Amino acid sequence: MRRLILAYTVTELQDAPAELARQPDIARTESLAMVCHDLRTPLAAIKEALALLTETAAGQLDERQRRYLTVAREETDRLNRMIGNLLEVSRMDSGKVALSSDAVDLPELLSTAIESLSLLASKRNLVFERNILSPLPTIMGDRDRLLRVFSNILDNAIKNSPPGGTIRVDIGLIDPRSSMLAQKGIVAGAGYVGVTVSDDGPGIPAEALDRIFGKFECVDPNGPGTGLGLAIVRSIVEMHHGRVWAESTLGQGARFHFILPTKGNS
Repeated sequence: MRRLILAYTVTELQDAPAELARQPDIARTESLAMVCHDLRTPLAAIKEALALLTETAAGQLDERQRRYLTVAREETDRLNRMIGNLLEVSRMDSGKVALSSDAVDLPELLSTAIESLSLLASKRNLVFERNILSPLPTIMGDRDRLLRVFSNILDNAIKNSPPGGTIRVDIGLIDPRSSMLAQKGIVAGAGYVGVTVSDDGPGIPAEALDRIFGKFECVDPNGPGTGLGLAIVRSIVEMHHGRVWAESTLGQGARFHFILPTKGNS
């Protein structure tokens, strides 16, 4: 089984969720968990080997060899994100998701997510702009899962941004009189922080703005990704008593918004 799974290519791993989606729920959940756990150990070894090679031998390589090494690191990180999303979906489908409750610094979480995606962003010469309210209230939530929210939304923005583009991240307080705080799932009377991630990409058709948060949904079925990242974002945000949505005008990029209750309100 291990040799079979290790033979998967990146393309085959992307196609796997679509095939798994056609299986019964229990079988799909078991298959997702099995693939994730079998891939994690060898992939961790590959990532460590690439990191050591980068530290010890990069100066001895020519430009083409360094480019190959960079591509290998990018693809390894990409596979790690895919596996993490697949594993998260298997946990959600099995009902085994238990959130921790920690004091979370959103700007620090944003910096961690940007750093983890730096290779992918630098390959496309993308720039991150941040506009963050200071001081910003603390969020109480599951740090690792909220990090996945940032990582998945930023990864989506990177994939859809033109080379040399700008990704803007705004974090601030939500007006307590805002109509969005009267919607289902929102904690009544709570203070909320809002995050907006904007890109310069091609935009999203109006009819797809809500559909893209469904499992295995992609605006471009031939594009990169598994169609799981935004579905996981919605699940995690809603488990934190928040809300996520997207706005877009074709040809003018897309804006992804999510809101979370501040400490003491969740």
